Amino acid sequence: MLRALTPRPVARVDLDHVAPIRISVADAVTELLDELPRAGPITFRRLTADLAERLEVIVRFLAVLELFKQGLVDLEQVRTFGDLTIVWLGSPAALDEVGVSGLVDTYEG
Repeated sequence: MLRALTPRPVARVDLDHVAPIRISVADAVTELLDELPRAGPITFRRLTADLAERLEVIVRFLAVLELFKQGLVDLEQVRTFGDLTIVWLGSPAALDEVGVSGLVDTYEG
């Protein structure tokens, strides 16, 4: 009975080993807005070839999705799990009107 009534210790999760996020989707969108108009059609594999960390690739992918959502890029994938080609559709005038802050949704949480 004593064992059943004794309160259990509260689990503590140590977060000291977790590195802070160093790049945001807004930063990645800014980089892509500079790079994509000059690059022409480019595969996502080539776009992320110089990135070392998985988190950077994920953030870059989220930035590409934001640009797709805004209609500034088109995405082409010929076959399932094939290379994803990114095609720039936007115009510099559209970017000047909206600005980068208008392109990226802000998430709190």
